[in-house]
Amino acid sequence: MLAAVARGGRPFTAAQVIAESRRFKGGFDRPLLARGEILNPVTGEIVTDCLSLSKALDVLRERHGIDTTVRKLITMLGRKKLVEFRLAWRMVPMATDPTARKPEYRHEAIATRTAMDDGLLISIDYGRNGEKWVRTLATPDGLAFLAGLLKAPAGAVKKPKARDTVRAFLAGGRTQAEIVQLSGMSKQVVSYHAKSISNL
Repeated sequence: MLAAVARGGRPFTAAQVIAESRRFKGGFDRPLLARGEILNPVTGEIVTDCLSLSKALDVLRERHGIDTTVRKLITMLGRKKLVEFRLAWRMVPMATDPTARKPEYRHEAIATRTAMDDGLLISIDYGRNGEKWVRTLATPDGLAFLAGLLKAPAGAVKKPKARDTVRAFLAGGRTQAEIVQLSGMSKQVVSYHAKSISNL
């Protein structure tokens, strides 16, 4: 408003607003980013087409038939030292008294410096109204890395499910006690599956 008064009451033109915006943002030490571009804070490169870990798993499920959960993926990435865990919290209303607030805790998986250095994962801050959360994203290179990490090696044989094992033994005329001895499964598991198979 003061700028308009200083200019004699005339409004800014669109070109002047854009030029002023660029001049203002030029004072920052990071480049202007378009929608969908993310700055890797370690390497300084701008990355596009990043996906959250859940979206990355959806893509891998479609392309390669990889079936796992985000929790298992994050645990695997933690073992590979590509993510580290940080305790985060926020204040939420209590169920008994909505005016009172209590902390809600959660563990956030944050990309390590090594993962960002290699260009596999990037962590970004997001949130509104003063809340800060961290989301870890997989870059296109990271997506290819995850596909290689999660693919079963060629010739790998999947372990049969307990239900199928019990069904095969029952079809062979074995008793539940023999199935427990031969398979190493607990009595409860064998009994549960034997009952569910007999109800079919």
